[in-house]
Amino acid sequence: MTAKPLAALLLFASLSYAQVPGKTWALVVGVSKFQKLPSELWLQYPEIDAKTFAAFVQSPRGGSVPNDQLLVITNEQATVANLRNAFKTFLTKPGKDDTVFILFASHGLADNRGAYILTYDSDAQNLADTALPMSELHSLVEDELTRAGHVIFLADVCHASAIAGQKTDSISGAVAELGESPGEMLGLMAARPKEVSFEGPEFGGGHGAFTWSVLRGLSGEADTDKKGFVTAGELIDFVTNDVSKLTKNKQHPRDFGNMENSTKLSDLSKPGIQLPK
Repeated sequence: MTAKPLAALLLFASLSYAQVPGKTWALVVGVSKFQKLPSELWLQYPEIDAKTFAAFVQSPRGGSVPNDQLLVITNEQATVANLRNAFKTFLTKPGKDDTVFILFASHGLADNRGAYILTYDSDAQNLADTALPMSELHSLVEDELTRAGHVIFLADVCHASAIAGQKTDSISGAVAELGESPGEMLGLMAARPKEVSFEGPEFGGGHGAFTWSVLRGLSGEADTDKKGFVTAGELIDFVTNDVSKLTKNKQHPRDFGNMENSTKLSDLSKPGIQLPK
């Protein structure tokens, strides 16, 4: 198995079929390249994961998110300043009845001051000044829960200890704290503490194992009761079991939040995107 540490923060909301009024929005971020890291520490598939997920939410099965309610930021555009601006501008548009998707796919690191998401311009030797703190993301997501009301947060947080010898144990805890935020949330983290997240060509021709499982689950494989919808509970069960199988029991997703298991996430009666077999 080709394996490479992949840290991703994925924050999705897919409730357009959950009998919730309002619009659906998506902020999708994928960072495969890093200006201040050697190329051997770059990631292979976050950009592809982000673009594929964006295509899914734009499909009728994924919510038919229109272009003006979707923002995709990848690689060189995924700077700390641009991501903060996206929260302050794009993500102030959803209303109280709306649903918000947010996907972060990147490296995650921690130092003795906290946990961070690496952006394109982050310096692993100076995380506090150049990366996006998890504490800041926590506050931003809490704002979305009070403003939009419906958020699904999927977090792929792995160890990137090869980068500057950083310890990353605290990242999982920082992400999990988001599940304590007010409002309705479904969260999935791609791995347990002290685990890596795998990526490679064996996952759908080139994806992170977690994102590949989420895409397949929402596309229909998670519909175990064959009722024509994928629910929150079904997605949790599918991804938890599937990622473990895909990675030969080396990676184990975790869930958090307070969303009802019966909430419908995708309508299988409508067309989606074509995924590789």
